[in-house]
Amino acid sequence: MSLCKQRAVNERREQPSESRERILAAAVSVFALKGFQRASLDEIAAEAHLTKGAIYWHFRSKNDLFTSLLEYRFQQHTAPLAEELALALAAPTIQARQQAIATMLRDMLNRFHDNAAWPRLYLEFVSQTRDAQIASSMAQLYDHGRLLAKQMIERLVEAGITDPDLDADTVSIFWCALIDGFMLAWVMKPETFADGQLVERTVAMLWNGLAPKQV
Repeated sequence: MSLCKQRAVNERREQPSESRERILAAAVSVFALKGFQRASLDEIAAEAHLTKGAIYWHFRSKNDLFTSLLEYRFQQHTAPLAEELALALAAPTIQARQQAIATMLRDMLNRFHDNAAWPRLYLEFVSQTRDAQIASSMAQLYDHGRLLAKQMIERLVEAGITDPDLDADTVSIFWCALIDGFMLAWVMKPETFADGQLVERTVAMLWNGLAPKQV
């Protein structure tokens, strides 16, 4: 039996969800190796040991596949945040809450950086937003991130931890920009994060503000 026919047989035997997971896993490897622009669906199909038709069964295009992969990883990376925030809010002192939030942010960044190629791939994909389809997909993902950040900020306000006059929409934009800025800094100069203290210093600065201390 030819390799192509064997792949087709395997596809018929697999559940659709299994094939989709295999495609996503293969896409991670190929995009990380080649980058978004140079990667091809043929290479991803070969890596997944599936036919190219199997990819088109689940995804409309390479853009659609990569966007789906971003969404999948975004959900994975943000899923622990609700529980982590609940633990931070339950901390007994202001200092402990500040440290817990710093830990939460650091852990979130570590999840993004578990695969060193991903920050670069994300920024590469963002640079393709001249394409209307990519711009629309990225806008939806960005809105999802902003909504998550806004909900977290509202919980902090409700818990009496932050200024009740804060505009949650504005702060959510700032928070998303901070995460993207950290990702860019990590790509350009990863040694910036070597001592593990940058996130703690940043959170302390945000928590205490930039104004000079009152004497």
